Amino acid sequence: MRRRGAARVVALGTTALVVSGLLAGCSASDDGGAPKPRGEITFGVLAPLSGDMAERGRDLVDGAQMAAAEINEHGGVLGRQVRLAVEDGGCAPATGAQAATGLAAKSVAGVIGGMCEDAAVAAAKALAAGGTPFLVSSARADRLLEAGSASVFPMQGTVYQEALAAVHWMGYRSPQHVAVLGDGSPASQRLSGLVTDRVKADGLAVSTRSAAAKDPDLAGLARTVTGAKADFVYWTGAAEPGGRLVRALRQAGYTGYLMASSESDSPEFLQAAGEAAEDAYLTTAAGPTLLPTAAEWAERFTDRYRRHPGRDAMQAYDALRALAQAVRQAGDTDPSKVVDNLPRLQDFTTFTGTLRFAADHSLMYDNYVIAQVKGGRFTLASKLRTD
Repeated sequence: MRRRGAARVVALGTTALVVSGLLAGCSASDDGGAPKPRGEITFGVLAPLSGDMAERGRDLVDGAQMAAAEINEHGGVLGRQVRLAVEDGGCAPATGAQAATGLAAKSVAGVIGGMCEDAAVAAAKALAAGGTPFLVSSARADRLLEAGSASVFPMQGTVYQEALAAVHWMGYRSPQHVAVLGDGSPASQRLSGLVTDRVKADGLAVSTRSAAAKDPDLAGLARTVTGAKADFVYWTGAAEPGGRLVRALRQAGYTGYLMASSESDSPEFLQAAGEAAEDAYLTTAAGPTLLPTAAEWAERFTDRYRRHPGRDAMQAYDALRALAQAVRQAGDTDPSKVVDNLPRLQDFTTFTGTLRFAADHSLMYDNYVIAQVKGGRFTLASKLRTD
C-alpha cells in the first residue's frame, strides 16, 4: 500500500494485494508441545449497538467474532482460547468512555473497534489511562493520532493519505486544470487544502471554491468549473450535495473527469447523481466489495452470518487478528508488551497488504483505493484509460 509520503493506488486486474499468511501464527502448535495454559484470553470489542449506527456496529462485532472463531479453531493464542467482551460504545463521548472503562475493568488483553469519531476518541483516552492497546478499526485516524496516545493504533488512513491517493490518480488521467470543490465543512476544507497544495506542487492549474455546508450553491460551483475550463473535478464535501453537483455538471455539458472523496462513499451520492454518476471516481477506504483478495473470506462470512460483510466487519476481522498476533509475539497479555509488539508485527498481512504502523501509529501503508461507478454501484477502478 501507499507509504506515508508516497502514493500508490490499487487497480482492477493489476492488484498486488496479499492474502497469504492471513492466519499466520494461528497454528495449533503455538506452545511447541508444552502443556497448554489454562483459562482464556479476553479481547474487548467496542461498537455502537444501538441507535442509527447499530447495523454497522453489528457488522463490526460479527467480523471480530469470525476472527475469534477461526483463531480458536487453529489452537487459540498461546494455547488459550479467545473470548470476546462486547460493549455498546454508542456514538457520543460519554458512552464511548463508559464502555471503554467497562472493558478495561474486565482486564482485557486489548480492544478493537471504535466507529463514531467522538466516541472513539473518548474511548481511546479512557483506555490509554491504563495502557490498554486499542486498535481502532473504523473511526477516522486524524483526531486519534493528534491525541498522541501510546496505546492507540488507528487502522484507517489519514486525510493526508487520502489527498495523496486523489492526486496520484489524477496523474493517471493527465488533466490540465483541476477544480477542487467543497462544502465549507472543516473536514472538507482540510482535504481541499491538501489536494490543492499537491496539485500546485505538480505544476497543474487549479481552481478552488467552497460553498456553504448547508444548502451549498451548486450552480456557483458549476460556474467555477466551466469558467476555469477545468477538465478534472474533485469534490471533498458531503455525499448528497456531491451527487447533485455531479448531475448539475453533466446537465451543463461538462465532459471532464469527476471524482469525490470518501465522504461520498454512500448510497446518497448515487441516488442524488442518478445516471450522471456513471464512471465517476471515488477515493475511499478499501472494503470487501472492492477487494478481489477478500472474495473468499466474504463467502465464508456470508455462509456464517447469512449476509454480506461490510467494511467494518473486514476491518474488525483484521484488527482482532493483529491484536492476537501481538500477544503471540509478546508471549504475554501484559498491555505494555502487547503495545510494544504492535508496531513490529512480523510478516503480518491483511486484505490490503502488509500491516505496518509508523512512529506516530498511523498506517505506514494506507488502505485507500479508487472506486469507480459502474452500472449504478461502486467497483474497483482500473488505472487503464478507457476514454
